[in-house]
Amino acid sequence: MCLAAAGCGGDKEPDPSTLQTPQYSVEEPTEIEPPTEEEIHTADKGVKVITPTPIAEESVPLEALAATAMALTPETVWAEDSVVTWNAFTLPEKAAFDDGSVGVLSIPKIGLTVSVYESDDQMADMTKGAAHFKSTSAWDGNVGLSAHNQTVSGYGAYFKDLHTLAAGDTVVYKTTLGEREYRVTTVKTIGDEDWSYLSRTTDNRLTLITCVNNNTAKRLLVQAEQR
Repeated sequence: MCLAAAGCGGDKEPDPSTLQTPQYSVEEPTEIEPPTEEEIHTADKGVKVITPTPIAEESVPLEALAATAMALTPETVWAEDSVVTWNAFTLPEKAAFDDGSVGVLSIPKIGLTVSVYESDDQMADMTKGAAHFKSTSAWDGNVGLSAHNQTVSGYGAYFKDLHTLAAGDTVVYKTTLGEREYRVTTVKTIGDEDWSYLSRTTDNRLTLITCVNNNTAKRLLVQAEQR
């Protein structure tokens, strides 16, 4: 039985600190302290006081520099479709439906249409549908999803036929922000602790992960890029 999202042995969400995420740092400008008078001791003339020449003020006021720096905060990098994004990253509440799901995944080749959920309990999410990796985007960029490929009753094994997909197959993902069609580009087996495929991307893609039968150390990965 496939257990936690992207794992069969209770795997946890990848540590966001291990993913390749953009880092933004904005430091508040500080006033330049004017130089003070300095005493210089010489052997032959005793103490001599040197009065330094004042530093000329910058042509650009510090207030203007601060305003420019603040304009580069993550929330203002860009806005598309009225959704604030950060390096192609959309928060789930921006894409969620009224029923609590954050999206709907459809794969015509295997006859699959399933709602996607995100909460603090991935196992509970996968009893209702597919689970959304909290470390990934909910719309723009890389959307990571997982689901069971096998259950005791057979119910809820939404990704049981995921292994039959091939390059070129169509995958559709829908949220309240719209609907996108993707084309499968990658179908491969990866290690159970390989989270690199869930890193943020500037292009729009879906990353689907499930278990591999009889091999708890491996996972099946399917990636699809927007057409």
